[in-house]
Amino acid sequence: MAEFTTIARPYAKAAFSYATETETQTQWREFLQKAATIASDDAMVEVLKNPAVSAETKCAMLDDLTKDRDVNGSLSLLEALSHYGRLLVLPSISSEYDALVAQGERALEVTITSAFRLEKDELQLLESKLKKQHKGKTIRVQTAVDKSLIGGFEIRSADTVIDATVRGRLSKIAESLSA
Repeated sequence: MAEFTTIARPYAKAAFSYATETETQTQWREFLQKAATIASDDAMVEVLKNPAVSAETKCAMLDDLTKDRDVNGSLSLLEALSHYGRLLVLPSISSEYDALVAQGERALEVTITSAFRLEKDELQLLESKLKKQHKGKTIRVQTAVDKSLIGGFEIRSADTVIDATVRGRLSKIAESLSA
């Protein structure tokens, strides 16, 4: 099952990202839950494991069985999964998607580290840009000062780092010169 989770995570993230952009998170959740239920049925598992059944047929079957929960992009997901023989991962994709939705409903904890203390207007500008980027989330910002950054700032959240520091740029230049 751990392998299924590893395979499922990028698909769930892509579906979540697309659903967030198109404001169809609930529809995607319903589609994935139904597809997961169907894909975990014992009889369906046997069909999905059967190498004599073509990927196109497997995809068409799942598409037909999930028509009542169809959402824009769902067929593309099923086609990609069937092409790579990963339709059995649908229950894990659904679980990962649910976790992303739950995580997305909470606040985003962000640490902004700069070489010098940020002015109030600079901090407000960065906060507004983060709010635009992470629609619907409450942004909680903590600030820190690290003189070794030389200049600029670094934004860190749970899984993202935005390095706009002079130290980071100098490191990239040095790396490219030594390559």
